[in-house]
Amino acid sequence: MASEREQVLFENESYRLTATRLVQAGLRAELEGVGKLTITRGEERREVNIPTLPAGCTGMRSNIPVLTAMYNLAAHELLANIQDDGTMLAGAAWSTVWTRDIAYAATLGAGILAPQAVKASLMSRVKDGVIMQDTGTGGGWPISTDRLAWAIGARTLYLSEGDPEWLTYCVDVLRNTIAQDDRVLPQHTPLRPGETSFIDWRDQSYPDWMSPADIGASYAFGTNVLHYTALTIVANMFDELGREAEAEPYRERAALLAEAIEQNFWSKANQQYCMLRTPDGCPDDRTDALANSLAVICGLAGEHSLKAMNSLRRSPWGTPVFTPYKADKTAAYHNRAIWPFEEAFVMLAHAELRDPAGAVSSMAAILRAAMAFGSNKENFHAQTGEAEHTIQNSDRQLWSVAGMLGMFYYGLFGLQYEHDNLVFAPCVPKGFAGSHWLTNLHIRDMVLTVRINGYGTDICSVRINGKAGSPIIPLSTKGNLQIEIELMPEDEDESPATFPPAQDDLPEPQWDSPTPTLLRWHPVPGATSYYVYANGKALGATPDCDFAISRPAPFCNEYRVQAIGHNSSSCLSRPWTHYPEGCYRQLRPLRIGSNGEYEIEQQQAWLNTEPCTEKLDYEPATLAAGTYELRVQYCNATASLRDNDTCALRELLIDGEPAAVIPLPHNTEADNWEHYSLTAPVTLRLKSGRHHFSLRYNPITCTNANGAVNQCMVRAITLSRRA
Repeated sequence: MASEREQVLFENESYRLTATRLVQAGLRAELEGVGKLTITRGEERREVNIPTLPAGCTGMRSNIPVLTAMYNLAAHELLANIQDDGTMLAGAAWSTVWTRDIAYAATLGAGILAPQAVKASLMSRVKDGVIMQDTGTGGGWPISTDRLAWAIGARTLYLSEGDPEWLTYCVDVLRNTIAQDDRVLPQHTPLRPGETSFIDWRDQSYPDWMSPADIGASYAFGTNVLHYTALTIVANMFDELGREAEAEPYRERAALLAEAIEQNFWSKANQQYCMLRTPDGCPDDRTDALANSLAVICGLAGEHSLKAMNSLRRSPWGTPVFTPYKADKTAAYHNRAIWPFEEAFVMLAHAELRDPAGAVSSMAAILRAAMAFGSNKENFHAQTGEAEHTIQNSDRQLWSVAGMLGMFYYGLFGLQYEHDNLVFAPCVPKGFAGSHWLTNLHIRDMVLTVRINGYGTDICSVRINGKAGSPIIPLSTKGNLQIEIELMPEDEDESPATFPPAQDDLPEPQWDSPTPTLLRWHPVPGATSYYVYANGKALGATPDCDFAISRPAPFCNEYRVQAIGHNSSSCLSRPWTHYPEGCYRQLRPLRIGSNGEYEIEQQQAWLNTEPCTEKLDYEPATLAAGTYELRVQYCNATASLRDNDTCALRELLIDGEPAAVIPLPHNTEADNWEHYSLTAPVTLRLKSGRHHFSLRYNPITCTNANGAVNQCMVRAITLSRRA
């Protein structure tokens, strides 16, 4: 039995983590040496054996037993996820690997411990030269567009291995993928639309009114950070290959995207990044922990970095995926949940800021979860700390395992790559003070053994193979290196940082018979005021439940309301649209097929990739010059609202010329072909006169993620006149 006075790593109101044990209400987990963990929950007692690592593995040992034990557990679970074909499972409950899972896992630590399995997994997520998008809301790509997370995993593998053939392969894949996005995604802004990365259950994370089509047309902060990072990585990879001229366009695009992210997501009033913007540009004021962390790590947050991290609300068990929680959803998955891989990125962002007081709560949250569950679970409830209270879960979840490893490699030991150098910048909280060794670490042609002693972030001395040295080591170095790093503790007492507590949001406002001159909505409990938006622009704030419109515009206007409380706010309301007379048209389908050989029945038509159903003409319309929003009334019931890869795509033709690519995502449950809704709007500027509208399958611009199933039912086209 360990001494009650042993070293305390972290303690808060919910749990206490020491060098050998975890104690929380109803649970006690204790180590016997570093090879056996005993977990006691009430009367239930379970023992978890932690194997030693195979010879040749990168190892970690510490005079703090819990660190050695949890590293070994994570390394063992990572190796257990490698399949016979050399690729990595996403976890014990999953039979495959996914793009974002392997990308984030590679970045966090899997690329160090199992580089060949990571490479095989990354390559398995490439099809026909482009990165495969994971299944997601509405049938995947292009409703979900975060597949470019692949770039950060690919880059991490190159930095540690230095393989020029891998570099050449990666730039070709990334260039092809970005080009495919460019053919389909709208180009009127540097921002990229699509679902926010990994938070892909719409009912858990998006406003209740948002359909898959709305989500695909919204702009997520986290997904745009990934697009920025990918553009920067491609530019740097071309530079590494000596192809500077090919790098420049990507670097220019990255700069434009960075500027657009700053303008659209940073709130000066709230001093934080908003989670997303709706299709019409209204901000969603929630904060996304992964997005904030990635923005800090890649340098995009700049002077906002410290404020961005300090704006993340926490629970006693860690950092929730997003806050505030959706109050009407009590079950935890993305909502009300903590994911260890995301917590690892929060920790790395604090380490990047040389902030051990901020990093320690994330380190402790990751360690506590592994101790409490005896495995690196996928997620756990943000308000109870328990995995049993989540909708879906898995043992040895790949990116959770990698998050634990990354806590050591990139946090505690501070591995970084700067230009052509390997740099050590340790981040050791005061509670973790001690001696820690990283052994058999393979970086390019080096095999390193690294010891750090003390705590803090300031380095007092470095010795390499017994001689005074530097924490900056050229990547061209070859051979075995013994590195000893002595840290210089801060003089002042270091206490864990405090953060604002996570809490529920307010309910979304519901309309109460609004009119063109007086918007009305029902009161929202807890609201002290309301923000009113028109066409994405703020009209003003009011403490009342109505808002007068002094002069209704002669064109269509879309209004939304947001409830504001003392320490929380609501998601934006469902839009209410006012259509003045003559500003709204419906166009019926006329014929399908190049010669009208496929019948249109009851004003609806079947669109497929076959020649007889690949083109649909609509009745012509005589219109005044101006700006219009065009939507297609459609049904795609090939799969459920939140999975698969069969989002349909069609090219919109106006007067025979291509005008846009329209996604037609799943909008209902599988086989429910009676449920029709509208696509996201396409904004058009039309000249005065008679116009002809068509939908066409173009294999160049309309090949979807599935590649074979690309079908839907369509009815009318709607046109609304805008200011």
